Amino acid sequence: MGFECDDFSSGYSSGNDSDHVSVTSYDSLTTSVTSSSVDRVSPPQTSLYLESQFQSAHALCEDMQIILAMPEMCDVTFLVGAREVPVHGLKAVMASRSRIMFELIQKHIHLRISEQSKVTKTKKIKGKSPVGLSQLSSEKLKIPITNYDAEVFRLLVEFIHCGEVNINEDTVAGLFCGATQFEVPELPGACLDFVERCVKLRRTENIRFHAECFKFNAAAKTLLDKV
Repeated sequence: MGFECDDFSSGYSSGNDSDHVSVTSYDSLTTSVTSSSVDRVSPPQTSLYLESQFQSAHALCEDMQIILAMPEMCDVTFLVGAREVPVHGLKAVMASRSRIMFELIQKHIHLRISEQSKVTKTKKIKGKSPVGLSQLSSEKLKIPITNYDAEVFRLLVEFIHCGEVNINEDTVAGLFCGATQFEVPELPGACLDFVERCVKLRRTENIRFHAECFKFNAAAKTLLDKV
């Protein structure tokens, strides 16, 4: 059962103060989260109070990348495209970052429970031991995703987990359509910014070609209009 692509709003919102967009060249764009350390001193009162806050988001991003590279550590696998290429992720992270992902995950959890319930009834009739819900919940969830290139969808999943992704002329159309469809914050805006830079440099041929492949997604029309 595939997940067909419908039209959704972008859900774009401004990024965290610790986030920044850096451009290494006009061929790639990277959105990254950096570590920061801030010292704050309260207004003078009876005594001086010093507070130090340290954030290590970059280390967390690196840990997430390691987890995504280890299928046994993940609890959801997306089977992408006609070849069903596996792309792994964490249900809790994806559901918290995207409302559409949350609904998709919940839908397939309920479908699996419903299907297992039918199997359990059949086994009871035949006198076999049914599979318990605890065992069912521990099994990895598998969700088919149609109409997307496996590498582009992997980049989308990586951004959802880490907040970083490399955008280039070959991936920007897929990332923009995916981020818009699944309502992933911040990424649609970064994609549009990259496209605008390419337009100024008159480097839009690859973008137009890949956007044509996503005509099923209304977001692709936005890119085609720009280029």
